[in-house]
Amino acid sequence: MLIGTKKMKNYIFKMGKVMKNEVIKKENYILIDILKFFCAIFVVGIHAGIMNNKDNTVEWYILHMILRIAVPFFFIASGFLFGKKYLKDRSKLKENSVKQIKRLLIPFIFWMLVSLPYKLITTTGENVFFIVLKIIRNALFYPWGALWFLLALIVAIIIEYWVLKRKRLNVALIIGFILYGICLLGNSYYFLLEGTCFQNIMDLYLKIFISMRNGIFEAFPIFTIGVYIATKEKSIEKIKSFKIYIALLVVLVIQTIEVTFIRNKNYQDDHSLFVMTIFVVSLLLVLCIKYKNLKFKFLNGNLLRNLSTGVYFMHSPIINYISLLNFSLSNYQMFFITIGLIMVIYLILYKVDNKYINYVIK
Repeated sequence: MLIGTKKMKNYIFKMGKVMKNEVIKKENYILIDILKFFCAIFVVGIHAGIMNNKDNTVEWYILHMILRIAVPFFFIASGFLFGKKYLKDRSKLKENSVKQIKRLLIPFIFWMLVSLPYKLITTTGENVFFIVLKIIRNALFYPWGALWFLLALIVAIIIEYWVLKRKRLNVALIIGFILYGICLLGNSYYFLLEGTCFQNIMDLYLKIFISMRNGIFEAFPIFTIGVYIATKEKSIEKIKSFKIYIALLVVLVIQTIEVTFIRNKNYQDDHSLFVMTIFVVSLLLVLCIKYKNLKFKFLNGNLLRNLSTGVYFMHSPIINYISLLNFSLSNYQMFFITIGLIMVIYLILYKVDNKYINYVIK
């Protein structure tokens, strides 16, 4: 009887250790959630035009060095989390890829339909055929508002599935850097093409496809870096924190020099992408990994994660439809009103917790 009791105690002790280890193994990337929330706010600021004064040097640097990291960080964080799922169970690569794509398609279609009346109202001076053609062109190549990000992410996942299935991640990284370089030429570094035969090619491309910021030239390269970082997580955890901070400081200094150099150069699209952008967001992600499992007493990571998604989805339609009311709002007033409305609407919908509503706001 005594022996049986001793065995039982040992069994309970071992089970307790296993359960404890399982809790420890459950990783928490709260800093990614926090950064994604701020990045969502940055996107609202960009679309509300709070830093649109090109003649104001401070605003120009804030726009290009802080606010503009938002979408690249979304891409790299998405790639990292996708890579984590892949490394956890490689046999579920196809299943996870299909699931993620379906999860993105639902809000993409929904918010496209929500924004469609605004586009119809504001498109004037053209016949019905050209209006329909323009809408189809946008839907296929550069969806309005912030929805181009979702389409680009879907394309990136499809390509990444092919890459990981064939175990060609290192090759994909090299190809990704080349594609990103081409993307820069259709954005902030357009001036390098001026006066060459490549300028006509780029102009024709942009005339058809609207922007270089899409799933192939921006999303896939940065998404792939995120996946690669996921494969190096163990090594990242061993890096001294001060080395990461020094590297980030150096990169920011180089980026400041870069954006200063090209500030008054001719560009295309939104002048948002730079060489150092991918290094800045990579190091920010590395810091998030380095400080994973941090706990903030008053922060709900799940709520914050979902709220950043809700802010990203809702802000563009709200800004668009408010603008139709002709309230003569300043850019800052539009920004704060939009943020306020989103918070109220989202928190109400979050409390309702309807599965169909959750599909389009989480």
